[in-house]
Amino acid sequence: MTSFENIYHTQKYQEHRQRYISKIFMPHNKRETEKMPLEAGFILESTEYSLYENNSERPNLTAYEQTLVSPDKSVVLRWQLCDDHDFTSFTQIFTHSDGRLYLIYKEDLYGYSVLRLSDRKELHYVPLGYYPDNAEEPPCPGESFIMTDFHYCHENNFAAAGGCFWAAPYDTVVLDFSDPLSPPDKIRTIHNIIDPNYENDDLEDIDFKEWQNGHLILEADTIKEQFRFSPDDLRRFMSM
Repeated sequence: MTSFENIYHTQKYQEHRQRYISKIFMPHNKRETEKMPLEAGFILESTEYSLYENNSERPNLTAYEQTLVSPDKSVVLRWQLCDDHDFTSFTQIFTHSDGRLYLIYKEDLYGYSVLRLSDRKELHYVPLGYYPDNAEEPPCPGESFIMTDFHYCHENNFAAAGGCFWAAPYDTVVLDFSDPLSPPDKIRTIHNIIDPNYENDDLEDIDFKEWQNGHLILEADTIKEQFRFSPDDLRRFMSM
């Protein structure tokens, strides 16, 4: 078992998730709802739930119930995001090279989920992650890359996802999205190409800029230096 192993459907993870859900998603914890437009006329509704304990001024636990609403105002999907980040910048409707619409969204801090809208087939991916050698494995994901934004390219079927490891510099990973409903074999950061030994402090924050004719354009935020990777570069990177 590797740190990229999908644990979403395991009993241990689902029990952990249900404990979180049963604790936070109660009527008295419901706060405000925000609505955000997505592609193709869809709407994302995100409702915050916050639990306050012992007269605390700040919530002890926050999560979000999120709903995808179709252009005809019907509910397509409703899910629970068990994290205090609403990840609306990550949630997207995108058109794949196969011509079909997909929704990508989050149910956890780690990993992602995908729904193919035409037949409602879905993928839920939460990586096992890793733990310090002296730690006992808890019934929840270990540390892995946290994706905060998502950028699919139909010209090469790759997707770039910005994010970071917890409290670490910003980085970008590349995902093979030739089949969006297949979980990734591994997730590797672009920093492994640009500065594999993490020796250059100027290259700490690697930001996604754009897809340009199938080429991935990234920028080192500190010095504004750009890096360009062809589809062949990305294929070699993914095979490493």
